[in-house]
Amino acid sequence: MKLSDYVWQFIEQKVADSVFLVSGGGIMHLVDSLGRSNLKSYCCHHEQAVAIAAEGYGRIKNSPGVALVTTGPGGTNAVTGMAGAWLDSIPMFVVAGQVKRADITPRDANGQPVVRAIGFQELNVIDIAKPVCKYAVTVENENEIRYHLEKALYLATHGRPGPVFVEIPLDVQAAEIDPDTLLSFQPESWNPGSLERATMEKIVTLLREAKRPLLIAGNGIRLAGGEEILWKSLDKFKINAVTPIFTADDLVTYDYPYYLGRQGMPGNKAANYAADNCDLLLIVGERMQLTQVSWDYNKFAPNAKKIMVDIDDNEMKRKQLSVDLAVHCDAKVFLDELYKQDITLNRWDVKVEPLNPADLACDPKYLNVYKFWREIGACNMSFRPGSRNPGLDITTANGMASLTPHQALKVSRGQRFLTNAGLGHMGSGLPMAIGASIARGRQAVICSEGDGSIMMNLQELQTVVHHKLPLKIFIVNNNGYYSIRATHTHFFKKIFASDPETGVSIPDFSKLIPAWGIAFERINNDSELDKVKKVMDFDGPIVCELMIDPDQKMPEKWSAGLYAEIPYVNSSSA
Repeated sequence: MKLSDYVWQFIEQKVADSVFLVSGGGIMHLVDSLGRSNLKSYCCHHEQAVAIAAEGYGRIKNSPGVALVTTGPGGTNAVTGMAGAWLDSIPMFVVAGQVKRADITPRDANGQPVVRAIGFQELNVIDIAKPVCKYAVTVENENEIRYHLEKALYLATHGRPGPVFVEIPLDVQAAEIDPDTLLSFQPESWNPGSLERATMEKIVTLLREAKRPLLIAGNGIRLAGGEEILWKSLDKFKINAVTPIFTADDLVTYDYPYYLGRQGMPGNKAANYAADNCDLLLIVGERMQLTQVSWDYNKFAPNAKKIMVDIDDNEMKRKQLSVDLAVHCDAKVFLDELYKQDITLNRWDVKVEPLNPADLACDPKYLNVYKFWREIGACNMSFRPGSRNPGLDITTANGMASLTPHQALKVSRGQRFLTNAGLGHMGSGLPMAIGASIARGRQAVICSEGDGSIMMNLQELQTVVHHKLPLKIFIVNNNGYYSIRATHTHFFKKIFASDPETGVSIPDFSKLIPAWGIAFERINNDSELDKVKKVMDFDGPIVCELMIDPDQKMPEKWSAGLYAEIPYVNSSSA
């Protein structure tokens, strides 16, 4: 059996039903075998988009998305997508090419290459990929292919998930192998962390004694397969809950009566108020990056005992958060045990006030972006008949196109809201929407991209066209880089390299988008919001440009302790 055939047989049987790729000479055997396999293949137009599409697929499936990239620049182009998956703990399986073994540059005694390169497009991508992968390896022996594939898959999906990178030289791809004699990988027994009885008893005592308990439910719960037990626990304990903005907005939703919203610097006031005033904070499956604790992290949850549950022991030792009780444990294992406990929690009520677009008024010749998201929320229904939630999944990239929906848009249980929080790379929303749509069986997905951001992966509109993916792409046109302008104005009292006047020009999308044969709409101001329903009802891919005030008002950013001096509303027994 040809080794390249074996690779895709393994992927089909154990990993995924789809592969995202950009072909190349360095993977010619793998590409040929992929074309003869039963896997569905989706050719993108840049390897960064390949990796991000695999991330979107993996987020929906909660299992690795698969990317195939060629030697040298194929691997380096994919690094950004792998880095995003690494920071957000998303499983990803990247297969890459390499020149034949005889052309790989040897190294000296210090591990340095004796010359810069021997083979064409040869590059040591392994050492570039290692810092952002759980496993990065070159398959030097064809009889070890099963071992490396099995080990990569195991590491991508066990413990804290993440990307893996398996590089296969050309001559190894072409080698003949006997599948029955291949070396296999035998993992040690997986340890999901420990939860000693005494630890749980201490947690129960702290919860019972708390006057103002609060739960931060992170995406690690979903990654561990714990979404169902989370909702059962919420129903049982009726604890106030928040989700970290960007990472898990769709894990707990307003379907839960004690959900206070999205916590973090650009988050909802009620959620941040609760973080400032709770006296016990239970953090499960969330690494608490600076977005959550703010730059004033020493003031975060100042009066609270902090219990943190995480599969990565090191995350509980970061200086940005002082943890009173660190529990090194799988999130689902923890919630399973917590659910068994007999606990009656004290109730404390926090008033949740919906964001009011009128408070964030803009020049009337433009569209108020918050009114737009309110309209989207009203229209986003009846798209997945038979599903528990009929609303479309949503992907965003960064900047205003990401901030505003995360602040204003309500999602329902079962609906997915995908954003890369750790890297926040520009242009990620479009390829992530492609991957999400493929994972959903090519169903419609809402994609929110900025006018500057989408330029980073605009070429993927051709992927959308080719596969007739019914994406609803909203381009937030705020005259370039809104967030950079705000930063420069705040620190330097002037702007540069962030709008057409200072060097960043944006094309006329009304002319560009139809060139792809994609339907196009433009909403200029609030009076044209009736076009939203037309876009949502459109059968096929469509781009809608939103003309936003370059000085659109946004809610005040929270910093830890901002609401700590304000008395909480009231306290009563549940």
